[in-house]
Amino acid sequence: MPATADNLRELHQLHQRAKALRDRLTSGPKTIAARHLALATRQAALETARKALQDSKVQLKKNEHLLQTHQAKIDDLKVKLNLVKKNEEYKALQNQIAHDKVSLGKVEDDILNAYSEIEAQAAALAAQEAEVKKFADDIAAFQAHIDEQAGSQKAQLEELENAIVEAEAIIPADLREQYRRNVKQRGADAMAAIDYDEKSKTGACSGCFVAVTTQMMNELINNVTMKFCMTCGRILYLAEEDTQNTRRNIR
Repeated sequence: MPATADNLRELHQLHQRAKALRDRLTSGPKTIAARHLALATRQAALETARKALQDSKVQLKKNEHLLQTHQAKIDDLKVKLNLVKKNEEYKALQNQIAHDKVSLGKVEDDILNAYSEIEAQAAALAAQEAEVKKFADDIAAFQAHIDEQAGSQKAQLEELENAIVEAEAIIPADLREQYRRNVKQRGADAMAAIDYDEKSKTGACSGCFVAVTTQMMNELINNVTMKFCMTCGRILYLAEEDTQNTRRNIR
């Protein structure tokens, strides 16, 4: 069977369909890997938020303990205040009590602010936990979808690869090695249609966009032999809509 434009086009389409399936089979795991990386980043941020909340609670406990210490000290000074007899000592104790009450007030403010901050942190953490859980659930659902599709896609790819082997029978024996090297190097891009310009009556390789000679166009039209682009090395064939036009115009 000669390597006509029609069967070269069909072979190219088989390569393209196989490439599309391979891309889908590889893109799913790549997407999953990227989402797991994003999930790990979100989980790390979540752990940071949890630690920040825990640190706030620890600091609150420390302030509550400090508040008790200040209060106990003030109570002790008040007892001493009732026992002193010298005016200087009395005034000194009063000054100390006043100073400690200022410190006590500051700690009370810190505790009130801490309660508000902890409440806000807890609310934000709950929302963050829900968001991370949803993201993880979405990844699991996408993974299940990818796994479900992979089986049928692999079966389709196997069918296409078998069809490619059968379709490659059109490649002349003396050109098969060159064809195989081309496919190994470029994959589905190893073949290219001729973009024919009706106005200028010229054609160009759709792979590298370099014009082909009139002689090559004639050889392609008349199926003299399978032709390779002299610039990029792709296997050339006439685009379906141009086959009849070029046959008529080149003559």
